[in-house]
Amino acid sequence: MTTHLSTQSSLPKTLLSRVAKLAFPVAVQSALVAILALADVLMVSGFGQEATAAVGIASKWHFVAIMIMAGLATANGVLVSQYWGRNDRVHAKTVTLQSLKFGAAIMVPVTLVITIFAQQIMRLQTNDMLVISQGVEYLWYSFPVLLLTHVVITAESSLRSSGDAMLPLILGAITITLNIALNMILIKGGLGVPAMGVAGAALATTIARFAQVLMIWAVLRYRQHWLFTSRAIPKHQTLWMTYKKLAIPNSVNTLLWAMGTLSYQMIFGHMGTTELAVFSMLAPFESLCYSMFFGISVACSVLLGQSLGRNEFETAHTMTKFFLKFVIALGAILGLMLFLQRDIILDWLSLDTENLRPYALPAISVMSFAIWVKMLNMIIINGILRSGGENLFCLRMDFIAMWMIGIPITTYGAFIGEWGFGWVYLTMLSEEFIKLALCFHRYLQRRWMNNLTLQTA
Repeated sequence: MTTHLSTQSSLPKTLLSRVAKLAFPVAVQSALVAILALADVLMVSGFGQEATAAVGIASKWHFVAIMIMAGLATANGVLVSQYWGRNDRVHAKTVTLQSLKFGAAIMVPVTLVITIFAQQIMRLQTNDMLVISQGVEYLWYSFPVLLLTHVVITAESSLRSSGDAMLPLILGAITITLNIALNMILIKGGLGVPAMGVAGAALATTIARFAQVLMIWAVLRYRQHWLFTSRAIPKHQTLWMTYKKLAIPNSVNTLLWAMGTLSYQMIFGHMGTTELAVFSMLAPFESLCYSMFFGISVACSVLLGQSLGRNEFETAHTMTKFFLKFVIALGAILGLMLFLQRDIILDWLSLDTENLRPYALPAISVMSFAIWVKMLNMIIINGILRSGGENLFCLRMDFIAMWMIGIPITTYGAFIGEWGFGWVYLTMLSEEFIKLALCFHRYLQRRWMNNLTLQTA
């Protein structure tokens, strides 16, 4: 097939409005998800440090599974955005259905393993029997969550990649509001329901996620959305191979990354229950800080994908320069604000007590100075490289930075060097600087400029 390679290099006139239209809803929704995770931790913290640590550990295992789904959904989103750029709804729907089926086949056994072997899984991260027993409760009460979340994440990736970021935000906001309301009733008791503690947090999440799936189905059916009305090609082997070529390395990559973050949690968990509690409370706050940049990375990925699908390679490259400069400036401003307001933040997170502050203060200072690097990596990896199908490179890069550098250095600092909590927290971020060097070099090579739709056109 003959294609015309665009040499246009100026920024589209509507770029800022298109970025805002995509990035703002995604950022708000991501922030709401982070607030929900923070609310879970803060609400159960009244039941003691052990309850806080239990939710932190158990939810991290869900996080690992959700990262597998995110890898599948990212591959789905990349292809949907490129086909949407060509106004090809048939292939866009076909790849969405393939992603749903493939993810369900993976999530069923993963759910069974996490639920049936909950106690053994909890023992990997802590020796505290009270933490273990409460974590097991959490995993049992939330066993359907992973399958429900897979449906939500896949649907949202297709909606955003076709330019609709508002519907996921609206339905996500309703879901989170319901979840927090249920938290208040089920965790601490109310309206005739006894206090369930950690188990209540898990049950609230399960009910809310089930409601979200029903809402997505009902709204798309009512709107006669293209995901309902468009034709899909059954057993499209060429597209299936293209999807797998993106999805499998992407999911292995996100799994390795998620297992790496779990390994960091194991390190802090074996340093002590106090260290684990501080780490568990800082993690959702860090996610809240990243939510704005996650929205920008999604907008970058969708807009680049649509341009690459139309062979507008120079336009795509010009857009990346805008995104990189914008994120560097925004990251530096946010980092400075975090550092200047760190005492207020610790008070808000209930980390200003006599036993927690010595651990939390150096950690949040490290977070303030390193946040711009993590944000820049997020844009380059998720917004730029993956949008052009550079998943195998991202897999190799993550393995080197995290598993060959970050985790070994952090393990040494925690158990052999016996460094303080703040220094160990700093070594955990060493991988980000390695990632930046590797990814920026790859970005400059322009090997991410690929039209992935050509393989199935």
